[in-house]
Amino acid sequence: MVARGCQPDVHTYTTIINGLCKIGETAAAAGLFKKMGEAGCQPDVVTYSTIIDSLCKDRRVNEALYIFSYMKAKGISPNIFTYNSLIQGLCNFSRWREASAMLNEMMSLNIMPNIVTFSLLINIFCKEGNVFEAQGVLKTMTEMGVEPNVVTYSSLMNGYSLQAEVVEARKLFDVMITKGCKPDVFSYNILINGYCKAKRIGEAKQLFNEMIHQGLTPDIVSYNTLIDGLCQLGRLTEAHDLFKNMLTNGNLPDLCTYSILLDGFCKQGYLAKAFRLFRAMQSTYLKPNMVMYNILIDAMCKSGNLKEARKLFSELFVQGLQPNVQIYTTIINGLCKEGLLDEALEAFRNMEEDGCPPNEFSYNVIIRGFLHHKDESRAVQLIGEMREKGFVADAGTTA
Repeated sequence: MVARGCQPDVHTYTTIINGLCKIGETAAAAGLFKKMGEAGCQPDVVTYSTIIDSLCKDRRVNEALYIFSYMKAKGISPNIFTYNSLIQGLCNFSRWREASAMLNEMMSLNIMPNIVTFSLLINIFCKEGNVFEAQGVLKTMTEMGVEPNVVTYSSLMNGYSLQAEVVEARKLFDVMITKGCKPDVFSYNILINGYCKAKRIGEAKQLFNEMIHQGLTPDIVSYNTLIDGLCQLGRLTEAHDLFKNMLTNGNLPDLCTYSILLDGFCKQGYLAKAFRLFRAMQSTYLKPNMVMYNILIDAMCKSGNLKEARKLFSELFVQGLQPNVQIYTTIINGLCKEGLLDEALEAFRNMEEDGCPPNEFSYNVIIRGFLHHKDESRAVQLIGEMREKGFVADAGTTA
């Protein structure tokens, strides 16, 4: 277009910038934004707002604020979209005072908050655990004649659930339905999670079934939340049945699903079932992660099955996974309990070589192992070593 002597206008530039921002190419969009100015094409409020929004989403809020100031200096008036993006960006960094100032500035220009502004404020307050402030925002928006939508209600419900106030969350859920606002899968998931955390699994299952009855399809979060709730109560048969139901209905489990079930089986001592599930997962498109290996290795060590724990530990390297501090410490603890102190020390020294230096807990575990087996000399040596690194021996280690 440019090669043929046809200069793009502001609409063309803005369309391309918007496209780049949508695919995450903020740097390229910013570069084009700069070239646009150099070519003598003045960006408009939509162009500025698009760049500001993309920068905020990339957590580059200071750059967004700089462009915001430059925009105003050029005589371009921000709109509601500009302010919403900046308020969200500032809130993401807990920069409440600046976000509040931005909100006040917006209103002083007679740009009234819209449903997006109110919903994002409620969401941020709830994530920070300040449900009281979130309630205040909901009250203000209704007084201003702005009707809450499903996002608004769900955000506040989530705030209540995070504070273990599932009764209040349910009340709001019922209010939402009364007001003619239909809950979505996200709304149901929030309430199901709240009931599971409160160990009210009957009500969680009832909501799960109600969601299906309402024509909604449970997603992976719905299944994982309910499976986890059942596992936490030791109701593994129901959890496994729900897992199978999930497969029947065409919902593919993810790593989180398998980890929840593995942990549930291991905690109840069903290690053979856990192993079968683990091997079945390996035959799918999913590859086991560190969380799963740690669950299994820990369970094997606690049950005294050190042979299988060692196999799993060796398998980590074959899978291209690098053991972390937690897994190393778990296997070291298992070796110590079996009196295999030389092997435990070898694994402990390998941590440093593998770029995974032991932490305070690792030192305490191996020192307690040596002390338990009356190897005071090596225990004393390790205590001196840990102190040199600034770590502190716990009561069980120095007793």
